Amino acid sequence: MTEVPLMPDPRVIESPTALRILDVATQLFMQRGYRAVSISDIIHTAGVTKPTLYYYFSDKEDLFVQMGLKVLWTMSRPLAELAASERTLVERLRAMADLLISGYEGDMRIMRHEMTEHLSPTARGRLSAAFYQHLFAPLTKIMREALTAGVVRADMSPAMLATLFLSLCETFHELTSAHAMMGWSGNVSAELLVDIFLYGAGARSAGNRSVGMAEV
Repeated sequence: MTEVPLMPDPRVIESPTALRILDVATQLFMQRGYRAVSISDIIHTAGVTKPTLYYYFSDKEDLFVQMGLKVLWTMSRPLAELAASERTLVERLRAMADLLISGYEGDMRIMRHEMTEHLSPTARGRLSAAFYQHLFAPLTKIMREALTAGVVRADMSPAMLATLFLSLCETFHELTSAHAMMGWSGNVSAELLVDIFLYGAGARSAGNRSVGMAEV
């Protein structure tokens, strides 16, 4: 059985032309949604010919898949390195949060929604596997550490903790300075996110922390 590649096509990431096409496609997919974007829209906006686009991408679905693989692959190495580093647990969580808040373009929740609604089962499966390997696995690894250290609830699984952490990161990603909601919510930061994740948003959360507990 042939293993499905979970990294973007090397021909794409090594070609400035292909990357320009992919950047344009990413902007259009995020702005309009998958179904509302045509190959002609991408060709016109990127300023390339149809044969040039089809040299690198087989069709619109392939463009979307390569977009998702590029986003996930870009974050994969730094997340894995942070999960394995010797920095304290809290420092690593903050660094991961900072990467997930500001380290990629677009909206990952929109990407997953469009993937689920409009891609073929094969394309969906490929992106889902890449999402797990490149993003979810490093988060799950550090949540196992957090459980062992006793800094998170023992009745929650590493996968559930990783899901909650990622959900917070994606929410904070929407509230960055480039987003209109920034004016409603105020400043966001990786430090605030980790504080909410570990201690909650209640008024008494800070007081509930163990007195004198060093960052683990």
